[in-house]
Amino acid sequence: MVLHLEKIIALQKKTSCIRNLCILAHVDHGKTTLADSLVASNGIISSRLAGKLRYLDSREDEQIRGITMKSSAISLHYTTGGNEYLINLIDSPGHVDFSSEVSTAVRLCDGAIIVVDAVEGVCPQTQVVLRQAWLENIRPVLVINKIDRLIVELKLTSQEAFTHLQKILEQVNAVTGSLFTSKVLEERAEKDAEAQSSCTENSSADQVYDWSAGLEETDDSDLYFSPDRGNVVFASAIDGWGFRIHQFAEMYSQKMGIRSSVLLKTLWGDFYLNAKAQKIMKGAQSKGKKPLFVQLVLDNIWSMYDAVVTRRDKEKVEKMVTSLGLKVMSRDLRHSDPKVLLSAICSQWLPVSQAVLSMVCEKLPCPAEISAERVEKLMSVGARRFDSLPEKTQELKKGECVLTALPEGCSVADVLPSIPHMACCTVDRLYLLMGRELEDLDEVPSGNVLGIGGMEEFILKSATISTSPACPPFTPLSFEATPIVRVAVEPKHPSEMPKLVRGMRLLNQADPCAEVLIQETGEHVLVTAGEVHLQRCLDDLRERFAKIEISVSEPIIPFRETVIRPPKMDMVNEDLGKQQKVAVIHQVKEEQMKIPEGVQVDSTGLVTLTTSNKMATVGVRAIPLPEEVTRLLEDNVELIRTMEQFSLFAWEDKTLDINQKILENIQDFKVKLESNLQGHKWRGAVEHIWAFGPRRFGPNILLNNIEGYRRPSVWQCLEREKETERAEIRDFDNSIVSGFQLATLSGPMCEEPLMGVCFSVETWDMKISVPQAQQDSVDEDSQPSEPNNVDQSERSDMHETSSNRSRSRAEAAGGSVDCYGPFSGQLIAAMKDTCRYAFQAKPQRLMAAMYTCEIMATAEVLGRMYAVLSKREGRVLQEEMKEGTDMFIIKAVLPVAESFGFADEIRKRTSGLASPQLVFSHWEVIGSDPFWVPTTEEEYLHFGEKADSANQALKYRNAVRRRKGLYVEEKLVEHAEKQRTLSKNK
Repeated sequence: MVLHLEKIIALQKKTSCIRNLCILAHVDHGKTTLADSLVASNGIISSRLAGKLRYLDSREDEQIRGITMKSSAISLHYTTGGNEYLINLIDSPGHVDFSSEVSTAVRLCDGAIIVVDAVEGVCPQTQVVLRQAWLENIRPVLVINKIDRLIVELKLTSQEAFTHLQKILEQVNAVTGSLFTSKVLEERAEKDAEAQSSCTENSSADQVYDWSAGLEETDDSDLYFSPDRGNVVFASAIDGWGFRIHQFAEMYSQKMGIRSSVLLKTLWGDFYLNAKAQKIMKGAQSKGKKPLFVQLVLDNIWSMYDAVVTRRDKEKVEKMVTSLGLKVMSRDLRHSDPKVLLSAICSQWLPVSQAVLSMVCEKLPCPAEISAERVEKLMSVGARRFDSLPEKTQELKKGECVLTALPEGCSVADVLPSIPHMACCTVDRLYLLMGRELEDLDEVPSGNVLGIGGMEEFILKSATISTSPACPPFTPLSFEATPIVRVAVEPKHPSEMPKLVRGMRLLNQADPCAEVLIQETGEHVLVTAGEVHLQRCLDDLRERFAKIEISVSEPIIPFRETVIRPPKMDMVNEDLGKQQKVAVIHQVKEEQMKIPEGVQVDSTGLVTLTTSNKMATVGVRAIPLPEEVTRLLEDNVELIRTMEQFSLFAWEDKTLDINQKILENIQDFKVKLESNLQGHKWRGAVEHIWAFGPRRFGPNILLNNIEGYRRPSVWQCLEREKETERAEIRDFDNSIVSGFQLATLSGPMCEEPLMGVCFSVETWDMKISVPQAQQDSVDEDSQPSEPNNVDQSERSDMHETSSNRSRSRAEAAGGSVDCYGPFSGQLIAAMKDTCRYAFQAKPQRLMAAMYTCEIMATAEVLGRMYAVLSKREGRVLQEEMKEGTDMFIIKAVLPVAESFGFADEIRKRTSGLASPQLVFSHWEVIGSDPFWVPTTEEEYLHFGEKADSANQALKYRNAVRRRKGLYVEEKLVEHAEKQRTLSKNK
C-alpha cells in the first residue's frame, strides 16, 4: 500500500495522465459491482470477491439494503500503451432519494461512465443522470451491463440479443439527441430574438426569414454512443468479463487477414461475412445472414455459457481453455458452482477492468482539457454573463495551483476585503480518498479529487475555496429530488438536547439534500427527500453525529389550503338544479350563523369587517387563481424576491442594480401572467397586484381594487426608465400587506399555508384624520387594560421592520402619523380575519403533495401492484410495455400522505418483482369537500343520513388539526348502550 501511495502521489503531478470520472446509473444496474472489478485490478481486493464484497459500499445499511446511499471515491493506477494513468473514481448512488449525491459527484468529474442494464434498458433514473452529465458539460461513455441475464434468464439467442442491444443503444442515443436538440433550438431562439431586435431598428431593410432550425449546421458526430467509436463496452460485471469491439477486431484481423480498421467499422452494423468470396458484405438482415457481431463475438460468448453453465460439458470447456491459451486452476474446474469456473475463464479472456479503464483513458478528457464553456458556466452565477465579470475574475479561468497544507502555528494575513458570505481560513489537513480509508497528503496539485479537513467551521453544505478573493462562487448544484418528508426529532433524555442540536448541525453540513429547521413551536424538524433518505439521516444522527437515543414523530405531511369555483355537480353526479339550490342556500345560511357580529358577507362573497375601534373598514373578496398562474408563481420565486427587494429599496429611496437578463425574465413573467389571467374579472389585474404571499414571494396574490388608490406597482423595476408620476403610499398600507401575509401563512381549515388564492381588496375606509390617529394611539397607550393591545402580538417581524421604515419616512416628511402604534396592530388583525372569512365564504379544499411514481414490473404482478396503488389513493397515468421484454413501465401519481411503507408493501405483494421510484411532482386539489354533508334527497339515499363513509379530505384535515393541538369536531361514542351481563343459569 505504501508503494501504491507513492506511485499515486507521483502521478498526481502529471495532469495529462489524470482521469476524474464517476459511475452513474439507475438503481441496481450494477455500478458498485463494476467498481469492485476496477478496484480488484489494483489488488486492493481479491478478484474472487469482486461483485460480492461491494467494497465502495462502506456503510452497514448500504450492505444490508444492497444499494449505494453515499458517494465514495477511490484512486486507481492503470497502465496502457506504455503510459501510466491515475484514475480518480467516484461511485454514486442510483436511488432517486440520493440524487443530490449524484449532482455532487458530477460537478467534481470530467467524465462519466453510464451503466445500463441489458434487460431493463433505459430507466427513469438513467435519463436523469444523462441529463445531469449533459448540464454539467462532462463527457460520458457507456457500459451495457448484465449481458449474462440475456443468456441465463431471458434465454435469448445470440441473434435476438444483438437486436435487443441495438434497441438499447438507440434508446440511450435518443435521450442524448433530445438534450442536444433542445440546446440547439434554445440557442437558435436567442439568435432569433437578437435578429428581431436588430430588424426593428432597421425596419426599412428587406426582411428574409431563415427557416432552418440550426440543427443542419451543428456538428453532433462526437455526441452519440457507438461501439465502432470505442465509447461502448459490453459487460457482465458479476461474471468479470467485458469487451470493446476493437479487441475482437485486432484478434480476427490476424486470423482472417482482414485489416483491423475495416473490421472495426463493420463488426457493429448490418454486415456479414461471405465465406466463399472471403469478403465482408452489406445487407445481412435482408439476405437472412448472421451479422458479423453475432458470428464473431456473441456466438463465442453464448457457446461459453452453454458449455460452462447450461450443459456443464467438461471436455468442451477444456478445449476452449486450451484454444484461448488460459490457465485455470484445477479447484475452479472441480467447483460445484459453474459461475466460479465461468468467472475464472472470462476474467482472464475478457477482463472487464481492462476494457473499461482503457476506454476511460482513451475517450475521457484530462482535467487540463476542461472546456472554456464549462468554466464560464461555473463562474457565471445567476444571470451574470462571464464577460460582465471583473478582469481579475476572468483571468482566473486559466489558473493552476498546488494546494498545500500549512504547518501548525502558521496563519494567514487578514487582508481580505469585507465581502458578504466570504470567510478566510487555513487548510491544515489534506487527504487522498481511498474508499473506506483516508491517506494523509502534504500537497495536492491541481486537477485531482481530494478530501480537505478542518473546514467544518466555515462551510455549511457547499462552498468555493480559492486563494484569490476575485474568485466568484461557482453556480449552485441542481438537485433532482425536492426535500418533502418532515419529522420532528427530540432526544429520549431531555438533558441530551445540546448533543442533538450539535448532531443535527453536523447532519445539515454533511448531507446536501437534508434540511434542519426549528419551528415556531420549538420542535426540531428534519426535512428529507424520501423514506429511504429519512431512514439514513436518522441512522446517521443516532450513530455518527449526535450519538444519542432519539424519539422521532410520525412523518409531518404538508398540505395546502385553497378555494375553488362553486361546483356544478353534487356528490352523486346530479346537476345542481333549482330544487337542490334551496337546500344549499339553507346550508350556506347555517354556515353564516357561525360568522361573528360585525362581519358582513354578501351573496357575491365580499366580506366587510370593521376594526374594534370602529375607525377602519376593510372589504375583501377571495377568488381562486387558475392552475397555470399558481404554477407560474411557484416557478418564479426568485424573480418575485428580486422585485420585492427592489420595491423595498425604492421605499427607502435607494437604488438596486438589476441585471438586464433578470429584467427580461421579469418582463416575460409579467407577459405570461397577463396571458393566463384572461376574462372580464381579471381585467387589469396584473397592474393592480399589491403583494405576493406568504413571506412576500408565495403562490397567492393581493389585488388592489380600491377606487381612487393608486400605489407604486410591484413591477416598478420595469418602469424605472419611464418617466411616471410618483404614486403615493397611504398610511397603514403595510398593515394591510402584513395582515394578508399572516392570513396566507396559516389558513382557517388546519393552519396550513394557502395556495392559488387571490384576495381582492375592494374597500378600505379610514374614518380617521392624521391628528386623531395619533391621539387614538396615545389614548390606547395610556390605557393598558384595553383589550385591543392583545392584537399587537399578531405583528410579524416583516411588518415591524417595514413599519420602522414608514416611521422614518413620516418623520422625514414632517408628518405626525403613528404607523406602528396599536391602531396598526388592529388593522393587521382586521385584515387577517377579513381574508380568513372571505376564504371561508368560498368552497374550500385541501391540496395534497403528490409524488410521481414510476414502477417497472412484469405482467404477472400487474394486478397486485394496481391493488396496492388503488388502496393508497394512487392514480395510474400511463402504462407501456418495453420493447423486446416482458417488463411494463407504469407511471402513476400518489399522495405523499399515503406513500409511507408503499415501497415495502409493493415489494412484498409482488415478491420483489416491482420496485417504485418516487419523486415529488406537484400539489393537487383533493376533490372531496372536507365540510360536506348530504343536502339533496339523492345524497341522503346514497350516503345515508349520517354520511359516515370515509371522507379523505376530512380525514387529512382532522389529522393535521389533531397534530397541531387544534379543536377537532368528532364524536367519540355514537351509539352508547348499557352493557348487559347475562346471569348464569343455575
